[in-house]
Amino acid sequence: MQHVQLELLKLWFRTSETISAAAERSRDDRGEVTGQTALIVLLVIAAIAAGGIIATRITDNANNIPTP
Repeated sequence: MQHVQLELLKLWFRTSETISAAAERSRDDRGEVTGQTALIVLLVIAAIAAGGIIATRITDNANNIPTP
């Protein structure tokens, strides 16, 4: 019986060490910018620029309508 208990205790310690190491690695966030994040930022900037251009064209067209 003691042999089984010792093996379970060893397994418990190995598992807890593995979990703590994984938690430590997950906390190691260096704030690196990935390629996907940079692409998303570029797409957002392009969308804002396109929205500005469309709004300007709509405003120009509205101002060119003759009044009766």
